[in-house]
Amino acid sequence: MIKLFSALMLLLMLAACGAGTPAPAQAPAAKPAPLAPPPPPMPEDRRVCPADVQECPGGAFVSRNPDKGCAFDACPAAKP
Repeated sequence: MIKLFSALMLLLMLAACGAGTPAPAQAPAAKPAPLAPPPPPMPEDRRVCPADVQECPGGAFVSRNPDKGCAFDACPAAKP
């Protein structure tokens, strides 16, 4: 009788703790959103030069010109 009572108490404790039930399934992780939208496509009919600049002797900066084969524009004339 004591063995039956002990087994019954053990089963009741296990049932109260949830040992017989499986753990709830977790939802799949959502795909993280991108930090920024992708850049727009480059136009096919327009030539783009690298984004580097050149410093002129007077302190001005000039960039590359796609109409001149990506050569730098001429430096502005120095002011007297």
